[in-house]
Amino acid sequence: MFLGYLAGNKVNNIDVVYTPWSNLKKTASMDVGQVGFHNTKMVRTVRVDKRNNDIVNRLNKTKVERKTDLKAEREAVDIAERTEKKHQQRDKKRHEDLERLEKEKQAELRSYKGLMVSENMTSNKQIASGNKSMQEMEEDFM
Repeated sequence: MFLGYLAGNKVNNIDVVYTPWSNLKKTASMDVGQVGFHNTKMVRTVRVDKRNNDIVNRLNKTKVERKTDLKAEREAVDIAERTEKKHQQRDKKRHEDLERLEKEKQAELRSYKGLMVSENMTSNKQIASGNKSMQEMEEDFM
């Protein structure tokens, strides 16, 4: 991590301090912009004798500043999450309805309601009045 001062572009003979962010230490008694270090062995200091404007100017040309609207981004994320949740709930409900219909269908197939329907039954009189005799019917049955 780079901890430097931007005025370093205008001054010669400056020290640039490198340390991981986890090594930074900030207490309430410190001034604004002032930091300390937990472990000084993790601090690396590099001395820059002469400023190099070519690098800084090249960096400044490619620098892009974006204005972020955090509230709008948060709302967009919330809307996306809500729509995803609605789709998941709709799919879950559809799946539960299909399972319920399948269970009802299986229960209907297992029940005896459809077996003893009077429209499907034939009486002996109907058989006798038909073309085949009772003996022929018994032979067909066997």
